[in-house]
Amino acid sequence: MEERHQQYVKYYEARMKKYEKSKLYPRSYETEKALYDAISLATDLKEFKTKLEAGNLAVKNAIALTKDKETSFKELYHKLKEFIRAQSSEEILEKIDEAKTDQDVVKIVTDIDQKNSVKISVDLFTDEFYSDFKVLEDIEVWEKAKVPDDWKAEINESVQKDIEKGRKQWEEDVLPNNRNWDADWNFNYDLIWEERHRRLIPFPNEIVKKRIEQRKNYRGQNNANR
Repeated sequence: MEERHQQYVKYYEARMKKYEKSKLYPRSYETEKALYDAISLATDLKEFKTKLEAGNLAVKNAIALTKDKETSFKELYHKLKEFIRAQSSEEILEKIDEAKTDQDVVKIVTDIDQKNSVKISVDLFTDEFYSDFKVLEDIEVWEKAKVPDDWKAEINESVQKDIEKGRKQWEEDVLPNNRNWDADWNFNYDLIWEERHRRLIPFPNEIVKKRIEQRKNYRGQNNANR
């Protein structure tokens, strides 16, 4: 066996051993072993190349690695109840066996990830709700403040200006920007209660319910699905 052949044998052996005892990469280990067997049992590199192409071993290896990775991601996202993020892995696992070349593998994964990245971004718009908590708290404090009567008009005017500012920002900035991502987008308050969003809000349910109603008024959403 020539020196270059021996180097390749060591290289594929190292790749195989990387996955040998991994519970996350069982498919990858099998295809890496197939590559190692092909190179170590070949009489020369030309024979190895013939085996590689005849068995489509490199593509099978790429598919196996993709399956192992996406299976791990899918299981993790389901455990975390990140169902939007899990969609990419689910779609990739459904389609990856259609790949005939290594370029096909890359294209399938890239196309699906790009498509679902938009869904993930749109879903994250729900987290804008929590970013309004500070101004909602300020408005609540001013509305409930016990002040002399001659101050009330000034305070009410300040509160109304804050609300007008919030509604204007919603109409002129937030809504148009978000609809650049999804033309039919409307804020869905029901999504707040899904675990992936709810766990990011460190307040009890009664406070969240109150802030929802306050935000609808602040953003001008009480009388419209907007």
